[in-house]
Amino acid sequence: MAYDVNEMKQKRAQIVHDLRELHEGVIERGHQTAEEKEKYEKMEKDIRSLEMIIEREETLQEEERKLAEKEPRSDQRPADKWDGIVYPLNGQRVVAAQEVERRKVLAVQGWLMMQKPDLHDKITDEHRAAAKYFRFDLGQKEITLPIAKDYRAIQNKYRAENRAGLTLTAGEGGYTVAEDFSGALERSLLAFGGMRQVSTVRRTSTGADLPWPTMNDTANKGVILAEATTIGASVDPSFGVVTFKAFKYSSKPILISSELLQDSAFDLAAEIGSMLGTRIGRIQNDHFTTGAGTTLPKGIVVSSGEGKVGAGYAVTADELIGLLHSVDPAYRTNAMWMMHDAVLAQVRLLKFSIGADQIGYVWQGSFQSGVPDRILGYPYVINQSMTSVLTVGEKAILFGDFSKYVIRDVADVRLLRLDERYADLDQVGFVAFMRSDGQLLDAGTDPVKHFVTKKT
Repeated sequence: MAYDVNEMKQKRAQIVHDLRELHEGVIERGHQTAEEKEKYEKMEKDIRSLEMIIEREETLQEEERKLAEKEPRSDQRPADKWDGIVYPLNGQRVVAAQEVERRKVLAVQGWLMMQKPDLHDKITDEHRAAAKYFRFDLGQKEITLPIAKDYRAIQNKYRAENRAGLTLTAGEGGYTVAEDFSGALERSLLAFGGMRQVSTVRRTSTGADLPWPTMNDTANKGVILAEATTIGASVDPSFGVVTFKAFKYSSKPILISSELLQDSAFDLAAEIGSMLGTRIGRIQNDHFTTGAGTTLPKGIVVSSGEGKVGAGYAVTADELIGLLHSVDPAYRTNAMWMMHDAVLAQVRLLKFSIGADQIGYVWQGSFQSGVPDRILGYPYVINQSMTSVLTVGEKAILFGDFSKYVIRDVADVRLLRLDERYADLDQVGFVAFMRSDGQLLDAGTDPVKHFVTKKT
């Protein structure tokens, strides 16, 4: 059954409106009845349920759209046959999606079974040929897992995926190792916290220090010259540099029993990728958010400038407006909010006066599929690595251009299979390694600023 996303959003907006009216009535009276409490809880539950339906439906619609785009046209005929499955695409030879997917299944399955001698007789020539197609050997202890280079293209609720995927150009070097691993790992990296969704991600081939120059010319202006007047001395911009390191992250080992490998080798591919990605994604998001720098990435909260100091320990609508306008208009064209979900719950209740008898709310729900909800007209991202409690001096809300935060990844994710280490338990271990760093590119103009609660 397909849902009408716009209709679901309208229903959610109506419940939110009713919930606010109920909330205001309770505040005016100063107490809440048991019936109102029950109604309040039911309405909150309905909102969460509708949000889950909306997100899932949008995800399904996006996946269906992508599948439809990749489906070969009925008038598309085989050309220059290679295994009978080669089709022309933009003048290039392309292996059909179904065959690529089948080979990925075989390659991953063979690599998983290789760790147990009693499973070797189940490895076929097709397993070996599939592994060769993706340029690795089944006996390797370690394989690399390329993931997307452009996270900005896949930030829409982690749906779109920017990698070679289902159709690969033969002979072009566009081969992807084990999509079931890399796809699940990539989605998990993105799912935790939100930093990879909104940041600029750059991949380098080595882990050598990466200097990134910055320049600030905002204090300089031109001048009118009189006739035959010298242009005078040069006025140079101020230069700086941000140096990116390569901190090594480990997922810690995951142990899989021989029985589980034997019974469900293929299904485990996505599960292992998801678990490894979740672990690395969780710790990296913490560091990209609140890392202190030097021996850690420098987090966005630490790097942000002070935009607005609260008068108390709870943010107000006026203070949000103050934070918004503390960021230079040049950065507001691509700006958004970032906060913990618990803080968002408080922000959603904030209102301000429009006229003598009218009020507006800082949070605006979307009525259109694919259009995000907004706060004061700007989209927001939830980051669970930020503070959830508004106490003394907490940097609770960020606003600005988060594309100025750069995440540097080194090469590809490395996956290591540990055959002998856990042999006495009849288990095999898997561990992933990833080298990354993150810093805000700030030449002195504060592209991202924070709201901080009352400091004393």
